[in-house]
Amino acid sequence: MKPESRPLAVGAGVTALGLFFLVGAQTIAGETPYAGVGPRAFPTLIGAALTVLGVAFLIAVRRGMTFPEAGGPVERGTMPWILGGLAAATLAMAPLGFPVAALFLFVLTARGFGSRRWGWNVVLGAVLGVVVYYVFSRALGVSLPGGLFERW
Repeated sequence: MKPESRPLAVGAGVTALGLFFLVGAQTIAGETPYAGVGPRAFPTLIGAALTVLGVAFLIAVRRGMTFPEAGGPVERGTMPWILGGLAAATLAMAPLGFPVAALFLFVLTARGFGSRRWGWNVVLGAVLGVVVYYVFSRALGVSLPGGLFERW
């Protein structure tokens, strides 16, 4: 692929992903409760946002928006850390619950992006995982696997 066509491919990909979400959201079964927000609301919102951003990006590229060449070498060690975080979170979700899975994902992803502050990442990942779990499960009523936190 020619370097000048890469931004167009990115814009087309983001637009296509948005359309995929919009079409997929319409296939989700479920009743809309009295508040008007059903299971299709968030996928539709995300699909619409991605579609608008993709089209806006394509327009900007067609109008001459340019992108400077990346300056440094590509960091090849990032993806294994992120994929390891996803694998650890997936394996930990059912037995240990969402907060612990989120902790694993946060810590390993932060390491993948270059952070070597393990202690700080563990603390921040734990706080974020617990806060998100309680907001979604208690305040919004979304069922997330609690694992170790179901008793609290």
